[in-house]
This record gives sequence, structure tokens and C-alpha cells, in this order.
Amino acid sequence: MSDGFTIGAASYASTLFECPNCKETIDNTAETCRFCGQPVDHATALQAAQLLSKINQACSDASYMKSCALALPVFFVLRYLPFLAMLGGMGFLGLSIGIPIWALRWWLRYGSLQADDAEFLRARKSVKIAGIAASLAFLLLIIVPFFFAFFVALSRR
Repeated sequence: MSDGFTIGAASYASTLFECPNCKETIDNTAETCRFCGQPVDHATALQAAQLLSKINQACSDASYMKSCALALPVFFVLRYLPFLAMLGGMGFLGLSIGIPIWALRWWLRYGSLQADDAEFLRARKSVKIAGIAASLAFLLLIIVPFFFAFFVALSRR
């Protein structure tokens, strides 16, 4: 079952895995690979299918996080437009807090996966960049101005 932060691309138990011989994707219920004829070890196939399902979910979550991170500058600009300032401020604040937490959760959940899949490696990189960028945005555009205003108010007393 899918949890709150995931899109659900691989929320069910997958039966697909990559044949160790020919690298084609096959079903783990097959007796032999339909491409190369290699016999299927069902215990190994089940583990490979579960790993592939987890990698697919990690890539899906990373893609969604990247899209949310790309919306961060849009919300930042909306903060300065009449009638949209509140929406922009709330969206910017929500994403700049939520994305670093989401990235940390992603790393705790999928960071230990060992895979040579190119899409998974790109997902790791995009999660790292999105988490760092949103953390910096939160720090530089929300926390620093808050403390600056606080200390200016204290100095005027």
C-alpha cells in the first residue's frame, strides 16, 4: 500500500524482473526466459522483482520531488504579484520546508539500494539537488531574514 508521499507507481508487488542472462524483463512466474530460454530460479526472481519494484518507486518519487522543486521559483515569484502573493508565500514556504524533509525521507528509504540502473542513479542525483536547493532557499530566504528582523527589532528597543 502506498504512503502519503508517494505517487504509487510501484505500490503493488511486482512480478517483473530482469533476466540475469539476457537482461530482458520477464515475469517471475515463468519457468524459462521467453527471450533466451534460461531457466528461472523463482526465489531469486522474486527478490529481483521486489528490488525492481522498489527502484521504480524510488524513481517515481524522485521525479515527483523534482517537479515540486521546479515549482519553488514559481512560488517565489508569485509572492511579489498582486492578488497572488498569499498563494506564492504559502506555496514557497510549504515547498521549502517539505522538500528537504521529503528528500531526507527518500534517502532513508531508498539510499541504501544498490543498483546500476541509469534512471535510479539520475533519481539519486535529482533528490540530492532538490533537497539541497530547497534547504538553501529555506535558510537564505526565510530563516536569515527572520533572524535579521528579530535582531533589528531588539536593537531598536
